[in-house]
Amino acid sequence: MSNQLDPSLRPTLSVVDAADYLLVSKYTVINRIKQGKLKAYKQGRHWKIKKEWLLEYENSLFPESGDQY
Repeated sequence: MSNQLDPSLRPTLSVVDAADYLLVSKYTVINRIKQGKLKAYKQGRHWKIKKEWLLEYENSLFPESGDQY
């Protein structure tokens, strides 16, 4: 994973947009938010996720360590 921001992503995404990007369900994204694994904020009744936060979460899924198998 790279630290460069994906230019195809909008600055702020909905749960559905984040789920589409991560190839998971919207319920998985909501669960990750509630678990504190994915940063987000509420705008009215809807969760919003900053692009930077989504990419930080994605990078945390695949830590770049020297331990290759």
